[in-house]
Amino acid sequence: MKKTILTMAAVCLLMASCSKKDESSTIAAPAPATTTPASNPPILSTFSVSTPSIPAGTFNITSYGASTGSSNNTTAVQNAINAASTAGGGTVVVPSGTFLCGPIALKNNVGLQLSSGSTLKVLAYGTYPGSGGTASVAPFINLGGLTNVMISGSGTIEGQGSAWWSAYTTSKAAGAAIARPAMIGFTSASTVEISGITIQNAPNGHIGIGQNNNSVTVSGVTLSSPSTSPNTDGIDVWATNVNITNCNISCGDDNIAMNSNSEYVTITGCTFGTGHGLSIGSYAANVDHITVNSCTFNGTDNGVHIKSNRTRSGTVQYLTYSNITMTNVADPINLCEYYPDNTIPSTASGDTAQPITSTTPVWKHITLQNITATGATTAGILWAVPEKPMVDLVFDNVKITATKGMTANFINGASFINGSKITVSSGNAFVSTYNSTITGINLTTGAAQ
Repeated sequence: MKKTILTMAAVCLLMASCSKKDESSTIAAPAPATTTPASNPPILSTFSVSTPSIPAGTFNITSYGASTGSSNNTTAVQNAINAASTAGGGTVVVPSGTFLCGPIALKNNVGLQLSSGSTLKVLAYGTYPGSGGTASVAPFINLGGLTNVMISGSGTIEGQGSAWWSAYTTSKAAGAAIARPAMIGFTSASTVEISGITIQNAPNGHIGIGQNNNSVTVSGVTLSSPSTSPNTDGIDVWATNVNITNCNISCGDDNIAMNSNSEYVTITGCTFGTGHGLSIGSYAANVDHITVNSCTFNGTDNGVHIKSNRTRSGTVQYLTYSNITMTNVADPINLCEYYPDNTIPSTASGDTAQPITSTTPVWKHITLQNITATGATTAGILWAVPEKPMVDLVFDNVKITATKGMTANFINGASFINGSKITVSSGNAFVSTYNSTITGINLTTGAAQ
């Protein structure tokens, strides 16, 4: 039977009155900080993530013709997968050594094990099927439409991305960017686990958990591509019931990006290096019950990052980020409803309210707890569109040290509690608080109050 893991998808923070805040009511006058949030807490919820159980039996790719001396092992590897499937399932083993391979597709009830010392090396740009064109290119490992599948082991997938990055940059400048493959990609799959492996130098994204997936676990993986590699997201999520644990991610774009319909996602024990941060967006509709706990950021562009705009968003709610350490992260808290960055108004009053539509950003009920950030460039950005302010932000024991202060525009209730403070080396702790209500912190000194 498949294993099922019950996960806390949101942390319940009790408030003194235990009553819900009416978002349409007049903002209350500032009150002294207390030891409990004076705002609406996330709902206490659980969800289950099933993990695969692969049938017994192993299928070594060398038994099907794979060789470290071959220039293309695609057929041999796929034949091993097919044989495992015909047998009712089993584990396809990549032994120690380097094996060149093109795109492959796993089958139901089949695992792929990358043994210690093994490298599955992606065919080079120009040889990989579809390379150089603008039509979609198949992912290196496709799990689409499958159930009960696993990729595991301590081996490596080498993406040979450098030539892809150069070709992409050149073709994009010419107006027709080439398509590039994800290393692992899938839609409409369930009960999927990816564990232990290393993926490096990805041509495009490393792991793409696309739409209509359910019950996905990513654990103990290392994802590593240069900070200059274009669009090499670590993990992209568009799905429900996802656990991401104990991963180490450095890349050239979002370390993790949760997009529309990401619900009940738990991220724990992860380490983030270079990259654009732990992000929601830029497609950010129907995102809720995201729980992040015990993660470390070092040298990341952003820490907690939500990015979208009036044409790509909707409701984002019940987010909890706790027990996080950030070192030399430029923007530790960056929640901005203008995207891309060059659309951010030049002044707080530089944009006028627009009619509310189904894609208007509606961001609310966000808790940041036990977070320490040092060496930041700016303390943070909280900037909503004027027609729909952000609602109910709680900073609970959050301590930020930065060069410049925080921007908070159109924020309908940000509570700083339990000693939360902002320390800056230049100017005020808050550089702007336009049409915002902020309590529990001195807006000039950043001291708790």
